[in-house]
Amino acid sequence: MNADQNRGNKMQVLNRPRQNGPYRDRDIGCQEALEQSFLTLAELHSGEVLDAAAGKLSSTLMALAKRAESVGWTLEEAEVAISELAQNLLDENTGHG
Repeated sequence: MNADQNRGNKMQVLNRPRQNGPYRDRDIGCQEALEQSFLTLAELHSGEVLDAAAGKLSSTLMALAKRAESVGWTLEEAEVAISELAQNLLDENTGHG
């Protein structure tokens, strides 16, 4: 993918974990790393947010999880982070947050 395509997809650079292996609040760090990319995708694919909150990631959101894995997060923690972000977004939109 060239730089123009990258900008066109609004793909933000994902932050890496602070260190290898477990550390306090690593799950929150993963959510923070994914948040902007997730919100961009959620805006474009709003119908997928409800499924993601239930732990069923679309191919689009699964691709985001795999991007996170490529920078050092585990696939599982990326999937959980995306589900949590989806739930948070739904809570905000329904006034439960």
